[in-house]
Amino acid sequence: MTALRPFSRWLTGLALGFLSGISGAATDLSELPAEAAALYRMAQGGRWYAQAERLQPQILPTSSGQGFLVVWKPAGSAPKRWIVSLHGSQGFATDDLAIWHPHLQDREVGVVSLQWWNGHDDSTRSYLPPHLIYREIDRTLQQLGVQPGMAMLHGFSRGAANSYAVLALDRGRGRRYFSLAVASSGGVGIDFPPNREIVAGRYGQRPLEGSRWVTVAGGRDSNAQRDGIPGMRRAADWLREQGAVVVESIEDAQGGHGALVTNAANARRVLDRFLNERP
Repeated sequence: MTALRPFSRWLTGLALGFLSGISGAATDLSELPAEAAALYRMAQGGRWYAQAERLQPQILPTSSGQGFLVVWKPAGSAPKRWIVSLHGSQGFATDDLAIWHPHLQDREVGVVSLQWWNGHDDSTRSYLPPHLIYREIDRTLQQLGVQPGMAMLHGFSRGAANSYAVLALDRGRGRRYFSLAVASSGGVGIDFPPNREIVAGRYGQRPLEGSRWVTVAGGRDSNAQRDGIPGMRRAADWLREQGAVVVESIEDAQGGHGALVTNAANARRVLDRFLNERP
């Protein structure tokens, strides 16, 4: 455990150092750094941006000033739980909020969605790696006062493919915010460097041991062997090999890519389970 302490001290100092800079949420583009504002303008062309805008979320710049996070709380109440959502390839954090919101009525659940694609192209270098994803999540959840065990990590497609390492960082070297993780239509790449680092113990010894997961797949996913039912069954097997507990595998025979939130019944199942998880 002593090898992990320098990382923990660095993580604490980094997050606390940014708190004063994000204590006032950016509410318009003039309050965002130039690169973050340009990326947000791209997000305004997203499929569900109009629905997200009506919810009047907070828009916070990332620590680098190059991206942003979307933070939404139910009106008139402090959320008891939080969903942290990672969008898919070339996606937008604003769309993730709009997609989740219809399933959150009277749930007392808030949403934090990270814009982890920089808007350039679809190469790996255009996405934040897991350790930087976790850095941004950690600093924001600290600012919101989120306690360990009170959040759910959701990753869709490429977001799910990176969620395994993000959750490993949270448990192995982080603050254990997540009582449940949901991998939606995004299988495990065995040769993906962050996943190799999980197995090699770079995020702590067996960091996924005891973590709790729901996997979700659609029977009509166009990439069935990676993200559909066969792919997510392999992901569940890999998680079990790492000591994780797969509490449920949702297989929607009629669903496609993103069967979790395109089928309201699937989303409700996951939310009901999350709200019954013990911190």
